[in-house]
Amino acid sequence: MTTSETQKGKRGFELDIHVAFAQGLPREQALATLLALEGFRVDLYQPHPHAMPQAVEVQDVVPSARLTGPLRDAAEVRAGLQTLLGGHVRFLEVGVRGFLRSAEGQTEWMPWRRNVVLPRSGVERVAFEEGVKYVLE
Repeated sequence: MTTSETQKGKRGFELDIHVAFAQGLPREQALATLLALEGFRVDLYQPHPHAMPQAVEVQDVVPSARLTGPLRDAAEVRAGLQTLLGGHVRFLEVGVRGFLRSAEGQTEWMPWRRNVVLPRSGVERVAFEEGVKYVLE
């Protein structure tokens, strides 16, 4: 590649799911719980070790996670969401979100256009509209 060529990024939409556990779970248990939604990139959110004095005990506790990737089968995702809500999950945020991904792989997520709050039993009403975040609590 010559220096005059421009590397282009990618833009599009991906499924973005934020899972908040009712209470922090050990890392292994959090990963096992998230298997209800297989095939997505998983980011576990853990407290920063310097944020809490009891950092040794807290490091392996996962309060929430984020799953991202292409929406392949809406019915399968709804079934996974229902399974999660029946277990250790306090609430879920799910939607098809716009992104810009640089050629180097860094992702910038677009803001949500609209939020829709549903009861835990409202999983079937999640329509996976682009730019709409559904909150199930």
